[in-house]
Amino acid sequence: MSDVTIREALPDDFDAIIAMWHSIDRHTELPDEPAYLQQFHDFSPGLFLVAEVDGRIVGSVIGGWDGWRGHIARLAADPALRRKGVARRLVSDIESRLRARGARRIYALVDRRSPPAIPFWEAAGYVANDEIEQFSRNLDD
Repeated sequence: MSDVTIREALPDDFDAIIAMWHSIDRHTELPDEPAYLQQFHDFSPGLFLVAEVDGRIVGSVIGGWDGWRGHIARLAADPALRRKGVARRLVSDIESRLRARGARRIYALVDRRSPPAIPFWEAAGYVANDEIEQFSRNLDD
C-alpha cells in the first residue's frame, strides 16, 4: 500500500491510537490510557510508530531497546487494511530503528489468541522460541 506514511507517534495521536486498539480483537489486562502512551513517548519517541493514511491512524507498533536486544510490541493494523502491507512496513521500520541502536536479535511479543498474528510473524521471518517462557506480573498502583 503506497499511500501509507510511517512516522513517529505524537501526543495528539494517542486518542486515535487507543481507539484503533479498541477496534481490534485483542487481549490486554491493563487499561490503555493516554498517560501511559505519553510516558513511553517521553522515554523513547523514536520507537513508537504509527501508520497513517489520509491523516487517519491505521496502524501502530512499539519498539523497545534494553541496550542489548530489541523488542516489538503492540503491532496493530486496521482490520480493513490487513494484508495490504501496513503491518509489514511498521515492522520493517521498527526493525531498522532497533538495528541502528545495535540490536542483533529482536523479540516480538505476540498474543497467541490473535488469529492473524502467528502467520504474520512467521511470514515476517520470526520463529516461535520454545526455549523461553514469558512471565508477567501486573504491579499495583
